[in-house]
Amino acid sequence: MRRISKVDIQPLRQRSQFTCVSASTCMALNALGVVCDEDSVNKILGAHSGRGASWEQALACIQYFGCRGTLVTPSTLAQVKSWTDAGKPVLIGWNPYGREWAHASVVYHVEGEEGNQTVHIADPNLPNPNKTTVAMSEDDFYERWMEPYNGYLIRRPAMMVDREITPQGRQVMASRIASQFI
Repeated sequence: MRRISKVDIQPLRQRSQFTCVSASTCMALNALGVVCDEDSVNKILGAHSGRGASWEQALACIQYFGCRGTLVTPSTLAQVKSWTDAGKPVLIGWNPYGREWAHASVVYHVEGEEGNQTVHIADPNLPNPNKTTVAMSEDDFYERWMEPYNGYLIRRPAMMVDREITPQGRQVMASRIASQFI
């Protein structure tokens, strides 16, 4: 298979209707080399039927697995593209199917020039049972990139996931800060 992205995503399908955050977090962690599955992620994340999971739960879970989450809302495709171009997966909250609740997926590639971009998304619950990824135009994506919450909309939530602890056991941010003073 030819890779089109610097994010090494391995799409998967969620196994229940309430584990889109667990499945998406698992895909993001796996892309960074963290070995996990949807069940081990959900054990830490704690998504339940009828309520799914929150951004706070996702951040805590990502930290548990030795990674760092950077949550930005509202974000932009330019920001998401800078992250995916650096090989970092980006969890999004969006409403691709016009339902009363939001859905989590992973953006793994943004291609094209601003104004004419294509967004590549690993969606663990696509309606087509034979697909786990979708590509859509910038305009179609922006139209769906929001979460309903308590009667209003949270626009363009995006959480970049990065390693905080390297496979060699070094803390990434501490190592970067220390090297600035040497």
